[in-house]
Amino acid sequence: MIHGKYEEKQPNEPGQFWSQQLQLFLGIYQQQLRFFTPEGVLVPTPEESAQAERQKNERLAAKLRELNIDPDTL
Repeated sequence: MIHGKYEEKQPNEPGQFWSQQLQLFLGIYQQQLRFFTPEGVLVPTPEESAQAERQKNERLAAKLRELNIDPDTL
């Protein structure tokens, strides 16, 4: 919106719209409205970030167990 009036925007090549205020692109990913970085990388949702962190922790714990270290005692 500029001076109280809506301004028509054109999408970029992947069909995303730039938000100057957010400094992010808005686009559709798996039938959901999502944010994308200026480089076009999908911004993870809080749930996706938490899931990735859990997976990382599980991999690290498994590696510690391979080294005969109990991760629960650290």
